[in-house]
Amino acid sequence: MHPPSRPTVPLTRLAGLHCDGTTLRDDLGRAVVLRGANVSGRCKTPPFLPFDDPAAFDPLARWGMNAIRLLVTWEAIEPERGVYDDAYLARVAALARAAGERGLHVIVDLHQDLFSRALGGSGAPAWASRPSRRKASDRRWFLHYALAPAVRDSFRALWRDEGGIRTALLAAIAHTMAALRDVEAVIGWDLFNEPMAPLREVVPGRFEATALAAFHRDCIALRDRLSPGRLLLLEPTPLAAFGVPSTLPAIAGDDLVFAPHLYDATAFLAGRYLARASTFPAALARVRRTASARGWPLLIGEFGVLGSIAGADALIADQCARLDRACASWTVWHYNPTAVDWNDEDASIVTPHGGERPWTAALVRPYPRLLAAEPHAATTVWHSHQDRPWSLAYVATTTAPTELVVPRRWLGAAPLRASVQGATATLDETAGCVRIDADVGAHVRVTLPR
Repeated sequence: MHPPSRPTVPLTRLAGLHCDGTTLRDDLGRAVVLRGANVSGRCKTPPFLPFDDPAAFDPLARWGMNAIRLLVTWEAIEPERGVYDDAYLARVAALARAAGERGLHVIVDLHQDLFSRALGGSGAPAWASRPSRRKASDRRWFLHYALAPAVRDSFRALWRDEGGIRTALLAAIAHTMAALRDVEAVIGWDLFNEPMAPLREVVPGRFEATALAAFHRDCIALRDRLSPGRLLLLEPTPLAAFGVPSTLPAIAGDDLVFAPHLYDATAFLAGRYLARASTFPAALARVRRTASARGWPLLIGEFGVLGSIAGADALIADQCARLDRACASWTVWHYNPTAVDWNDEDASIVTPHGGERPWTAALVRPYPRLLAAEPHAATTVWHSHQDRPWSLAYVATTTAPTELVVPRRWLGAAPLRASVQGATATLDETAGCVRIDADVGAHVRVTLPR
């Protein structure tokens, strides 16, 4: 475990964070870019918390990240039907506050895999699950979506509200929102991780178009009533991760964010990164088109690797460069500095004692956490290849400053330097930040040598 330390990149409060078409913005009109990690796989098993010491957040802060997707589970919130564990939610609130103190904005993720821990996954309490004699037990757990009748039947019962299960889930969500309402660090909610249903409803798109859309609408109503002013992340099914088109319809509501996951199916199947055969570029292009068509900002809620994939460092470097060019927000899967490795996934970006993995370095990279420009305009060009200087070009749309995060881990032994054209720059090497001030309409170009 890393020793406690103060963050090197202080929190910039996202005052007035909201969705403006396909862009996240603050109250000064700047585009907001969120970069961080999922925290974490240990949340899937008792005590349903990522770690015990909040100092475990410190490496993420040192790396310049500004967001986490904090996992919670329905089982932990409501272990017995109608009985909520408020002590657990108080511990979640304390962790969220500790993250905020370190510059990490929190998206609360109601997580599930294979519906329930009772079925070898995580998420729903046993009382909400159909009984099963067979459980998933290894990193190919996801095959049980197709192979396990109890998983299929549990999802069917949920979406049909058999026995009031869907109603109970929404009540648990409402209770959680109320419990965390006053935690300033919480900026958003992701209320159903990788939503699934029987495959005969998922594959043709019926599930997304009907039951899932209805669930998202109910969550919007809860958010508006109990947690106003916060983002609501809308997930499609996990098939979107591999390029399958989403059939989620346009859904009315404020501050809605499209939050698919993206994984390289070829790398998982082959056990190694094959750049020319990767499914990631096409899947990224498709989810970008979906977000644009719906008028939603895009945040990639998960991407990453299994540790056994050969060439994982090159895979992550390529994916991060593509996400930079797309000006996309993301939270990588996942940050787990503990010895608990759920279903032997070996997917953490750090070792059990907080050391780096071969692909950690590619995730620690400069980015504009606040950008005084239109991020998706043709004039906004962001290059971040490892073999040439980092650069960003844009046309300023507001006089509010652009803020670039430049992590010390990325700089190495080199001093913080920036070549800036069309604007003035203030460098804060201690904070790992470059502030850029420009007049509206100025053509700005920033280059960061290493």
